[in-house]
Amino acid sequence: MKKDFFIVVLKSSTKRGYMIWAKGFYTSIILLVLFQACSVFQEKKKEQGPSVVIHNLVEIKELPGFDSYGFEKDKAVVKEAKVKRNESLYIILRSLDVSPQEIYEIERKSKGIFNTRQIKQNQKYYTYHDAESGIPVRMVFHETATDYVVFDWEDGINIKTGQKEITKEIVSAHGTIKSSLYETLVDKNVNILVANSLSEIFGWEIDFFRLYKGDKFKVIYEKRYVDDKPYGIGQILAAEFEHRGEVHQAFFYESEAAYGYYDEVGNSVQKALLKAPFKYSQRISSNFSHNRFHPVLKKHTPHYGVDYAAPLGTPVISVGDGEVIESRYRGANGNIVKIRHNSTYKTAYLHLNGFAKGIKKGKKVRQGQVIGYVGRTGRVTGVHLDYRVYKNDKPVNPAKLVLPPSKGISNRELETYKSYTSKWKAELEALIAEQPVAEVSL
Repeated sequence: MKKDFFIVVLKSSTKRGYMIWAKGFYTSIILLVLFQACSVFQEKKKEQGPSVVIHNLVEIKELPGFDSYGFEKDKAVVKEAKVKRNESLYIILRSLDVSPQEIYEIERKSKGIFNTRQIKQNQKYYTYHDAESGIPVRMVFHETATDYVVFDWEDGINIKTGQKEITKEIVSAHGTIKSSLYETLVDKNVNILVANSLSEIFGWEIDFFRLYKGDKFKVIYEKRYVDDKPYGIGQILAAEFEHRGEVHQAFFYESEAAYGYYDEVGNSVQKALLKAPFKYSQRISSNFSHNRFHPVLKKHTPHYGVDYAAPLGTPVISVGDGEVIESRYRGANGNIVKIRHNSTYKTAYLHLNGFAKGIKKGKKVRQGQVIGYVGRTGRVTGVHLDYRVYKNDKPVNPAKLVLPPSKGISNRELETYKSYTSKWKAELEALIAEQPVAEVSL
């Protein structure tokens, strides 16, 4: 029947019609095969997972990277440098082809933000140069390892300050003293600032100038980083010191009513120094200064104390418990008494008229005890007391010295304090002090 059908069709068709029919017939066959092939492909795709339509694809561009100062990395070439000797900000900016007019505008806009005249040798700074032209467009100048100022002249003059993020890690160190605390820590590559902190915390109970071989310590503290590089230490969180067989513990605690270091039962391990070396208020005639005009020498010199214009013979008292380490006449200082209160703090009392009975080198004194009398000995123009405070042998301003209170934890807050410090007590107990000193992350 199929044969007859094709014969009828062929007989009734012209030559041209036949060619058209044949072409259409074979095209239909090809389309049918392709359709079936596509159907098979689609079935396989369904088995493999959902299909993706090409015209729905959107190219996702990688976000540009930013450096630690917030600038795009690929837009500039960054160069590091340090301030050279006798180099000013003006000289640095001129070397970067910044015009004098722009430098003037930078200095003008810096007022109240950054003192452009107080840059120091070896201070670090970074210059940003356009990636294509190489032209300098900004400078990041570091005042400290964390604080910096940005001078940007790419699109007008813009100045802003910033601060690097400080990250913290809680670590511990422990060991046995062989010679000194400092040497023990240094030998094992532990920051010596830990020793300074321990002497400040326990200095009222332990004489760190008279440590014994075999004394032991444990400490848990914050280790700080800037740009993943060590940046000193943070808070000492808990510490224990065994001195001559007696164990001392201290825990840092802060609340609305308390701040400082306390022992396991909430007593303060630190004592406060009196604000002034007098029983009654006296007038301050000259303040602490790094550049004071000296009334006798007629030139500017540092004045590392506070002068009290008290009447001649006014009793001068020790601001804290301690040991007299100097009691004599000393040239321009006149009659002087110097007291070491602990391993951290010393005080000095200058231009005294005389010394109180028994105040000699090596004498132990109590807070509030009279040590001398106001006078005018040494290089002075009038009667007064020059009172000085030294912290780690460096003079500090007595008026701005912040010392922790000697008051302990109140009964109302004691249970909260004990609950907070219980975990630190457990951490300290877990440390074996007999092992060589080591720094371990917690």
